[in-house]
Amino acid sequence: MNKFFLVATTTLLLFGTNSVAKEVKKVAKKPIFEKVWQETYGDTDTDRAKGVVALEDGDVAIVGSCKSFDAKQTDICVTRVNAQGKTLWRKMLGGKNLDEGSAITRAKDGSILVVGTSRSFSKKRDRDIYVAKVSLDGKGIWQNTFGRDRAEYGRAIAGTDDGGAIVVGETESFGSGYRDIFIVKINKNGNMVTEQKIGGEKNDLIGGMTRTRDGNLVVVGSREIDRVGDSDFFVMKMDQNGKKIWARTYGGEYEDMLNAVTPTLDGGIVAAGYTRSYGSAQTDLSVMNFSADGKLMWHKIYGYKRYDFANAITMSRDGDFVIAGGTDSMGEGVYDIYVIALDRHGDLFWSGLYGGCNTDIAHGITRTSDGSIVIVGESDSYTNAKDFFMVKLKKSLK
Repeated sequence: MNKFFLVATTTLLLFGTNSVAKEVKKVAKKPIFEKVWQETYGDTDTDRAKGVVALEDGDVAIVGSCKSFDAKQTDICVTRVNAQGKTLWRKMLGGKNLDEGSAITRAKDGSILVVGTSRSFSKKRDRDIYVAKVSLDGKGIWQNTFGRDRAEYGRAIAGTDDGGAIVVGETESFGSGYRDIFIVKINKNGNMVTEQKIGGEKNDLIGGMTRTRDGNLVVVGSREIDRVGDSDFFVMKMDQNGKKIWARTYGGEYEDMLNAVTPTLDGGIVAAGYTRSYGSAQTDLSVMNFSADGKLMWHKIYGYKRYDFANAITMSRDGDFVIAGGTDSMGEGVYDIYVIALDRHGDLFWSGLYGGCNTDIAHGITRTSDGSIVIVGESDSYTNAKDFFMVKLKKSLK
């Protein structure tokens, strides 16, 4: 298991005119991420931030699930926050029943696309995939749901070059009680173009999705192959019509899951999640790099004695990777937000903890237009109710 916090020092030998050697130690400056601001956002009930996307002028849009703000039951809430961490507007989406937001991205025209899971629009009141488009000033453009006879769950969304999007999630409508991966292509008006399912005899789950530099898409998650509850890492590359290009499955003896993915400069991807295999005491944070053609380049594991995991990942302006999740191995709370930064080889050069005395977990991360990093999640450390947690970081040398 890898250990952290390496401090590099350089020793220089300087020779004077009397040929006497003098040893001088210099501590090399190392990159760190400093906190610019930290905010919580919510009201008297449970509010959780699940995803974030960068907008212009350093702003971000955040999607989550809110029981506050006059929500019918639980509503999908979209919030625009400026570069200083101040809320500009909030848009509530959904119906009269349970609606939960999962992920957020940009459409080709710059608008905001949101995906989640809804029980408000199904005739049987089962769960359907929910998708909505929202303007940059917070006005709803369209919304739609997709589902079959049983439950469907919306997990991730990516805009496509034709103005539409690819939506991925899970379905229980095709198997015998287990979940399959469900892929829906929609047009620019939110209407379904195609649908397909991918899966085996047991659970196949989606953690996240990203567009790669060649315009294709990569989804990550897990597959149960041998036993229920003991999943393997799953990575699949597909085109903008949802056609598979390649797929890979990796894992150890116990549960392995990828929750997030980001593109790399060379056309590959880096994915992050957690593992209970490879000698992990409980769960360790796991990071994997794949080339454009699906070759595993490196796999790094970081963690301590208890539960450490990644839920979100982004690439910094310098080509490093910033990963956010949670830990109960360190910090002062039940769980603290755990953030690590890796170079392009997967070597850790910085880590940080954020939160208070209770439960603080990161679910989303993005690089903003000003080059900073914004992390979002949930916290009940600062108020009586669970709130959105937001922290902005900026890279510097120390």
